Amino acid sequence: MTEKQVNRLVSNQLVKARELAGLTQKNVQEANIIVQSELSKIENGVKNISAAKLFLLANHYNQPIEFFFKNK
Repeated sequence: MTEKQVNRLVSNQLVKARELAGLTQKNVQEANIIVQSELSKIENGVKNISAAKLFLLANHYNQPIEFFFKNK
């Protein structure tokens, strides 16, 4: 798997985790974790996510870090 493919996988899983948590991008912004425009760029694969932001979002979405690297 290439770095680009991993980034795309993480982006897709971020969307899935947010939706499973029943949250919108605006909800996440209101929790003061990340601004909506940055989250949108990350979820759309335009921008890569830092390890720290991934950790914070994983906690907010109640998902283990491993969730974002599942290829299923």
